[in-house]
Amino acid sequence: MRTVKVLFFLLISSVTFAQTNSINGNIIDENGEPLTSSTVVLLNPADSTMQYFGISNSSGQFEIKNIKQGNYLMQIAFIGYQTIYNNISFPVENRGDLGYIPMSPRPVSLDEVTVTGERVPLRIKRDTIEFDAKAFKVTPDAVVEDLLKKLPGVEVDRAGNIKALGEDVNTVLVDGKEFFGNDPKVATKNLPADALDKVQLYNKKTEEAEFTGIDDGERNQTLNLVLDEDKKDGVFGELMAGGGSGSHYQANAKVYNFSDKNQIAALGMINNVNKFGFSISDYLSFTGGIAKFSHGGGGMTLGGGGFPINFGETITGYSSTGAGGFNYSHSRSKNQRFFISYLGNGSKRELEEQTKTTSYRETDSFFQDESTNQIQRDTSHSINFGTRYLFRKTNNIIVNGGVSFNTGYIPLTSTTSSYLNELLVNEMTRTSSDLSDRLSGNISGTYMKRINEGKTIFKISGNSSFSSSNSETLFENNTNFYDPDFSESVNQFQNNGIKSMRYGGALSFTQKIIDKFFMDLSINVSDSDESLVRKQGNPPDTDIIIDTLSPEFDKTDRGIRPGISLRRNGEKSTLTMGLEYNIGKFTTILWEDDPVDKNYRFFQPRLSWEYEYKTGRRLMFKYSSRVNTPSANQLLPVVNNFNSLSLFYGNRDLDPEFIHSVSANWWIFDQFSFTTMFTSFNMSYTIDKINYEQTISDQLEQIIRLVNVDSDFSVNGGVDFSTPIRPLGIKTNINIREGYNRGINIVDGIENEITNLSHRLSLTFDNRKKEKWDVNIGAGLTITDARYSIQESLNNVYYDISWFGEIRYTPNKKFDFKVTADVTNYNEQSFDESLIIPLIGSDISYFFMKNNRAALTLSGFDLLNRNTGISRTSEMNYLRERQSNIIGRYVMLSFKYRLNKFGGGNQMDIKIKKH
Repeated sequence: MRTVKVLFFLLISSVTFAQTNSINGNIIDENGEPLTSSTVVLLNPADSTMQYFGISNSSGQFEIKNIKQGNYLMQIAFIGYQTIYNNISFPVENRGDLGYIPMSPRPVSLDEVTVTGERVPLRIKRDTIEFDAKAFKVTPDAVVEDLLKKLPGVEVDRAGNIKALGEDVNTVLVDGKEFFGNDPKVATKNLPADALDKVQLYNKKTEEAEFTGIDDGERNQTLNLVLDEDKKDGVFGELMAGGGSGSHYQANAKVYNFSDKNQIAALGMINNVNKFGFSISDYLSFTGGIAKFSHGGGGMTLGGGGFPINFGETITGYSSTGAGGFNYSHSRSKNQRFFISYLGNGSKRELEEQTKTTSYRETDSFFQDESTNQIQRDTSHSINFGTRYLFRKTNNIIVNGGVSFNTGYIPLTSTTSSYLNELLVNEMTRTSSDLSDRLSGNISGTYMKRINEGKTIFKISGNSSFSSSNSETLFENNTNFYDPDFSESVNQFQNNGIKSMRYGGALSFTQKIIDKFFMDLSINVSDSDESLVRKQGNPPDTDIIIDTLSPEFDKTDRGIRPGISLRRNGEKSTLTMGLEYNIGKFTTILWEDDPVDKNYRFFQPRLSWEYEYKTGRRLMFKYSSRVNTPSANQLLPVVNNFNSLSLFYGNRDLDPEFIHSVSANWWIFDQFSFTTMFTSFNMSYTIDKINYEQTISDQLEQIIRLVNVDSDFSVNGGVDFSTPIRPLGIKTNINIREGYNRGINIVDGIENEITNLSHRLSLTFDNRKKEKWDVNIGAGLTITDARYSIQESLNNVYYDISWFGEIRYTPNKKFDFKVTADVTNYNEQSFDESLIIPLIGSDISYFFMKNNRAALTLSGFDLLNRNTGISRTSEMNYLRERQSNIIGRYVMLSFKYRLNKFGGGNQMDIKIKKH
């Protein structure tokens, strides 16, 4: 008891002492009026990095608490006023009350002068928050992602996804320009942090709204990375190479050359440690970018009741990868620019998988055990380009486009055993090889014209896309059935070719009718053609084609959508109501049979509303509807027998899906405390949902066919809350997600209604002052309640618990230490056993040479060698556990050298330039 009292006394004493180290005051202008959103920053006198900050409220008041004892340089700044600097030491007298602090306007001559060289760590300019990149201390080899983690109001998760002020960031610009297309992680994971001068955060309007001045209510949280002027007169970048245990290696090179008019970047990398390209989208281009045909229905994801229990970030198999990229942007002027980028990847992946699946029928269930071995080779090449051309101030042209080419080669062997009541029913061995390629491209263009001083807007737009996918597959399936005993063998080739062309165009006319009210009239037309040609038969040595398995199938889809909308733009709110009438017809032709027509007509209403009722407070609501017509692959009624135990049929009689979508959001950002809350609600209701119909024979052969079911319904919502806890010197984030999905699939002629209720809770903490220590820890809990009408015994509750931590210690400019830990606990409900998977990693870096431009890093991955490569899913009417080979534990020593590292440090001298 005495020990508890002593600890309590020490805690109270420490809090009381911390409270004495605080300052407060009132910032006013030359007339004695309060200056709202002034920034008060305590800088480290040695290097001008930010240590503490505060922002004045609507009364001009500010307060900074829990300041560590020592000497600081206090900086007070406000746009348009002279910045104030004062030395200050703690403890401070008068309880830190600085009283009223008047600021003087900054004189500006008629020649318009610009003040440069003065560094203000944090500025708030209306709807933009601007951070001085040099005011936040990072390691010499840090990338932009490392810097973002230190900025108030910005969060970066373990996968590199960025949230700013509670909202997802999907756009990252470099000096206001596109960088490697639309993937923000290419910039944040590759650009060096020391190349930046500022980071700007703002809600970007659409390009159309920025040009016309007519707010359409659309916003996109955007980060703009402003480059240091010193980085615009030379070449900089880095070279890295490393080798380690188990013959593992990695190397990369990054070279940048930026100027006011041109941006050039080149990236290259090679490794055999399962790192794909320069971001996760490069990995997805391997798994989703190649022509995947529905062998047994396994190539399509239709939704309707599926919910993954866990989708880990671990990439399975052993992969060797090489990638390269190039980005070029040229700006003739502020409103005229051209950009183009290329990303290319190649990989070889050796994969061994063991898959256990329990499938449920109305009265029983059966079990399948499958072992697969494959060596997958992929290449992916993509080019993205665009131009922006504003001329005569009233004309704007926007062009975007892209071309991609992917190839794949997958030789595979597998064995599958099926059991009913623990008795072996069938066995299948399969050997196949699949050679595929896909060429695709798209282009879109928009021309806008402002007439009558912006009261009238004319817009014409067009788009076109094409794709050509080809695959050559050889497969041999040998299947043994028991009770009764018989065997089947299939040894065939299957060559598929899918080609598609799509065209679209739109005309719109916007007119201001009365104050704040605008009317839009529009008409959209579309035309698409898809053809699927399959040649299937006995092996190539006989070259005998089986006509019934070799369809020639065509689908055309043409539509027109006239529409009208009414928009009201107020100072704080935007309201848009619209209605389109979608008239269309798609036609299918199989071989040379008579065509089958499907006509559809839908009214498509839409509504959007945004209301910023207070600074940092915004309500948003959006409703939209759309039509989704089935693809040629879904409509093709000819069997695909690639998997002899799972025969797949399309359905020529499928109707289009009609989808209603609703979203509502409430956003709160308190700029004085940097507390954020983002509340979201999303709902989707699909009529005539396309989903699976399964028929299972006594020998456990499955026939899968696509059908329209009545509906599919999903709703989810969440709260993301982040706030600093200043007395403890930490920042916390709480994320709560709730989801519900009701879908329907058909098993043996019986509707199986699948409902999933999911709950996700995550809690993270990290320290606010990251001068030497950077600590980030957290935990997450996922619970899934899955229910199936076909068999109540399948109903179950699954959960997994995960913990993670990352601790970084930088004692000086020469050393950096980092330890990471990820622990996941899967429960055993409906599976063989529960699993606890701890993944531990560590890094030790030493910086040397002039300006610390060289670094040696010793890294350890999966140090306990406990990664199992396991995933568990619950979808439709089955449970599945998949275990794959993984790279496992290894240690690597890497050398990194930064090219043309500029020195000079921070400068406080002021230079005046005239324009």
